[in-house]
Amino acid sequence: MITFLCIFFAATAAFFYLRHRKVRNILRTMVAAVEERRAYLFEEDAGWVKDMGLCRLALQLNELLAEHERSSKQELGYLRQIETTLSNLTEAVLIVDDRSLLVMANSAARELLGLGPDCEGRRLEGVLKSAGFLEFMELAEEGSAPAWQEIEIVRGRDSLFVEVTGARIPESDSEGRPLTLFVLHDISRLKKLENVRRDFVANVSHELRTPVTVIKGFTDTLIEDHEHLKSEEQIRFLQKIYKNVERLHLLLEDLLTLSRLEGEAINLNRQPCSLRKLIHDITENFLPRLNLDEQTLVCDLDPELDIVNVDQIKMSQVLQNTLDNALRYAKGFSRIIVRTSRDGNYFLIEVEDDGCGIPEKDMAHIFERFYRVDKGRSRELGGTGLGLSIVKHVVQLHGGTVAARNVSGGGLCITCRIPIKPPAIKGHLGLVGESVAQ
Repeated sequence: MITFLCIFFAATAAFFYLRHRKVRNILRTMVAAVEERRAYLFEEDAGWVKDMGLCRLALQLNELLAEHERSSKQELGYLRQIETTLSNLTEAVLIVDDRSLLVMANSAARELLGLGPDCEGRRLEGVLKSAGFLEFMELAEEGSAPAWQEIEIVRGRDSLFVEVTGARIPESDSEGRPLTLFVLHDISRLKKLENVRRDFVANVSHELRTPVTVIKGFTDTLIEDHEHLKSEEQIRFLQKIYKNVERLHLLLEDLLTLSRLEGEAINLNRQPCSLRKLIHDITENFLPRLNLDEQTLVCDLDPELDIVNVDQIKMSQVLQNTLDNALRYAKGFSRIIVRTSRDGNYFLIEVEDDGCGIPEKDMAHIFERFYRVDKGRSRELGGTGLGLSIVKHVVQLHGGTVAARNVSGGGLCITCRIPIKPPAIKGHLGLVGESVAQ
């Protein structure tokens, strides 16, 4: 009897132990299914699951997991749509959380602000150098920011100007914290155009004021004191008036030339032209302006380079203005060389002098309108400050480039690099970004 009871209790204990172990394994399998976000397959354990009353639990678990998978896919689809939309926006978009951590930056923002691939997750203060943007961010988080604000952002050695708008996204991250979305519109080019326009108006006003003041002064004197002035003084006053009228005339002519060059409908009358004849004709006109005892004008022309396809009238302006610049401002020169050569499908025209050269700090500005290295001497010599600017734009309209460099031993060399034949695609080149170089 005792043996029987021992066997019975042992069998019962073994049964419950195996049952407990099976239940534990089933529950572990369910937990693993939940953790792995997959359906629980209980076909092999269907009898055990049913006997232990876990069948309903298993069915509900699978339904919850299926619902979770559908919701996750739907949410992922929405996120991908939003991400694709933001990535393809031409405007820069930033999303920042309430701890000033950068949550998202679209490709336009990365390119505009020069952000690296690891920028997300970093504090905004370490990504953007702009006190104005940080102040605007605080106002946007408080809900008191203006509709838009113009902000300057420092990027390397340059400044970037943007119009920024901000909107609060409440309880939008996984932890329920609010996010703030910013849209940045780059207005740097508009600011540059505004500065160019302002500087242009100021420069034109300044250039016009001096001759107009002189003309007015001498005219008033002639009108009020003509009875008391000697004829020699009257002639001297009229000569002063004439000289300043000529200066005004030259200035207005150069301004009109620039206006035509930057016009939207500018057309080049390209025709086969003898470059050698063009240069010889123009240099002959400059010979009377030289002191032939001390100064020479030399043509060093490539004998194999002659016929080029250019607008002859506008190319004449390039040569005339470049030579005029050398004659006026190459202080102490004894020789000017006009040189031509070929570089592949381009031809080069170089005007080199052995004068004083220019400071390196001025080299990047000499093709800008009204820029002068020696302002007092330039006005004394009657220059308008527009000659090299006209040179640059004519060369650009031909699809070429222009540059300047100081010559070893003293002097300046201006190089125009122009296609021998018209480029395949014609495009309008505006005046924003006054480029290189007296």
